Amino acid sequence: MAPELMKQRSCLRIPVTSLLAVAATGMAEESSAPRGVMAASAGWPAALWGVLFGLLVVWGLRLRRIARCQALAAAELADAHKTARASEQRWKLLFEQSPLSVQIFDPDGQTKRFNDSWRKLFRLTDEQGLAFNVLQAPDLIESGAVNLIRKAFEGEVVQVPPVPFPVATDPPEVRWIGGLVYPLKDAAGEIIEVVVIHHDITEMKRAEQAMLEINETLEKKVEQRTGELQVARAELERALEHERELGELKSRFVTMVSHEFRTPLGIIMSAVELVRHYSERLPGEEKERLLLEIHTSTKHMGDLMEQVLLLGRAEAGKVSCHPQPIDLEKAVGRVVAQTEASSGGKCPIVVATDGDFDHVSLDEALLRHILFNLLGNAVKYSPEDSVVTLRLSRRGSGVRIEVIDRGIGIPEKDLPHLFETFHRCSNVGEIPGTGLGLVIVKRCAELHGGTVEVESEPGQGTTFTVDLPGAHG
Repeated sequence: MAPELMKQRSCLRIPVTSLLAVAATGMAEESSAPRGVMAASAGWPAALWGVLFGLLVVWGLRLRRIARCQALAAAELADAHKTARASEQRWKLLFEQSPLSVQIFDPDGQTKRFNDSWRKLFRLTDEQGLAFNVLQAPDLIESGAVNLIRKAFEGEVVQVPPVPFPVATDPPEVRWIGGLVYPLKDAAGEIIEVVVIHHDITEMKRAEQAMLEINETLEKKVEQRTGELQVARAELERALEHERELGELKSRFVTMVSHEFRTPLGIIMSAVELVRHYSERLPGEEKERLLLEIHTSTKHMGDLMEQVLLLGRAEAGKVSCHPQPIDLEKAVGRVVAQTEASSGGKCPIVVATDGDFDHVSLDEALLRHILFNLLGNAVKYSPEDSVVTLRLSRRGSGVRIEVIDRGIGIPEKDLPHLFETFHRCSNVGEIPGTGLGLVIVKRCAELHGGTVEVESEPGQGTTFTVDLPGAHG
């Protein structure tokens, strides 16, 4: 409105030069006017009439100018009012149709205005919204967000991070809402309103939660799959280990056959050739010796094959235990005699008993394999003429068998592999053997439900202890 007032003042201003011009004109006319006229206005000075006339002209012009100025000011005022109304309407439309939730507070925190996006976000009626005081909201106080909001009411621009806020939906839900809070100040710097523009990140939070759940599910699947792979790897390693064991077993078997079969076969072939080509020239005693070598070698090969077949049947689960009442001392005596005979009396075998062994029930065939292999090893790996002791005793309702020798003993590193198929100790040297005897002993004891234990010291001898339960007297 300042330009319009300036125009009105310019219209009301009377130029001094105009008044002076009018007065001079009146004085000139006075000197040339007719005397009759001068007589008629004898009481008025001529100069005064000129001034009066000039004033009337000036005031007429001034009134016309004032009218034009007023019309112009009225038009401009109407345009200003129209512009203000249009601006106010645009602001109102911008406020109401904004996709952002906007809320305006009085300096005391009481809600003053809000737009339609605010209504859709918080699901409150206008009465409920106008009754809301941001500085007294329990949820904002509990979350601590009110401490930041207060700073805006003190004149700062504050970014309030999203906090959980209950929304009156059906069913009720909690949304994560934050906002930019800033004060509006007048020319004097006094706060007249505080505005907040909300931002709702609930969908983002839900997406994050969904992503966390997906990640957790994937982690579980990865963990499960990893476990399955570890199991598969362990099974594969076991299969590979079993394959290696089979390979080693085959290698040991070939080595054993090449040693244990080649020697008796060579003896047999040599003896047969001698008898065949020189039978008429050989003395009777030599023939008898050759025939004994053939018999002994053949029997050795037969025993070896019997051990291999027995172990194969045991591994396949085709050997079973059938305990029957036996005379234990007689059964042991027969095995001892056979062992001494097959070894040529290399080592005397002493049998010691402790307890009553009447009415003992054991599988005599399995017992024979146990005793024959333990006694045979004790004699084989003991010095000539050293005593081998076989001790029988009772342990409750069971029978304990101990075979004690003073032979070469077993190195500590071989003890864990002692009952592996075809395994032979590292200190046996050239002493022949198949590596099957102790495996057969263990299988036969286990078929009885028993156990085998060993104590040994290299160079001092070995003690095998077999406990067979299930015996009754």
